[in-house]
Amino acid sequence: MRFKKGLTLVELIVALGILSILLTSVFVIYRNQMRTATTQQAVSILQTDVQQALNIIKWDLLMSGYGVPSTMMAVSGVNRTNGSDSLSLRSTGFLLGGTTRWSYVLDVLSGVQTNQLIVRRWNDERQDIKVGDVIIIMTDRKSVISPFLTVTSRQSITFNNQDAYLLTVNNTFQTAPGNFVFVVPSGQVGTSAYWLRNDTLFRNNESFLTGVEDFQVSYWVDLNNNKIMETNERVHNPVGIRDFADLLRSVRVSLVLVGPVDRTFTYPQAQITNEDRTYTLTGIARNRRRRFYALEVKVRNVR
Repeated sequence: MRFKKGLTLVELIVALGILSILLTSVFVIYRNQMRTATTQQAVSILQTDVQQALNIIKWDLLMSGYGVPSTMMAVSGVNRTNGSDSLSLRSTGFLLGGTTRWSYVLDVLSGVQTNQLIVRRWNDERQDIKVGDVIIIMTDRKSVISPFLTVTSRQSITFNNQDAYLLTVNNTFQTAPGNFVFVVPSGQVGTSAYWLRNDTLFRNNESFLTGVEDFQVSYWVDLNNNKIMETNERVHNPVGIRDFADLLRSVRVSLVLVGPVDRTFTYPQAQITNEDRTYTLTGIARNRRRRFYALEVKVRNVR
């Protein structure tokens, strides 16, 4: 009778060693793939959040100055070379996804002082002025004709072959044909203020975007009014610039976003320059990845 030879202890140890190496390799590959997938998912979410945030900032900049008297600063900001900037915008049109409403005066009733006026009717309730609306009347140069008025009644009429409304308001005023009428939501001019605390960008007092390391603002001020952007016309501090509102052409917002701490990664530069601010990365700050975003918007309602 012949006996089959079994595994020796040495062979068993070698087999177990090879198996453990294979299992370790599989685990390492799996862990790396999971880490890559998690990172890609985080980047995708971040990209979506940033894009949405930039769209809102763009809308706020486009609408800044809408329905705002020239006596109010529609665009202002605080520049900090040793920290993040802040940006403050004012408008009666900060209605994300909504419709701004305005019209113009076709005629007024009675003499110098009146509480009735005729305005253009758009035949679209989403755009037309309604009873209960608070309105402000301004010239084309944004000089205020009246304080805030409340519409108490509205009658559809035809004036000089144009669709119109006869509006009655709660106080007397003095205006003239051609002046503009803006609806003021909530009865006051709205503000969108952007500022950074820790790693969170706030819009007014609400958390707006997280993972932000730096927030900077610059302005194109057309100092010689030739509509050509020149090197010296990129301004970081708008305070004290004469006729700032008339000369302002665009606003640029620059963001630096950071990812979580990754001990396996070292940022290649020891310093970051964003607009007019340069800061040094120390400690674990070097173990975070960064993405840079810039948005420049031509302001259209400031002047």
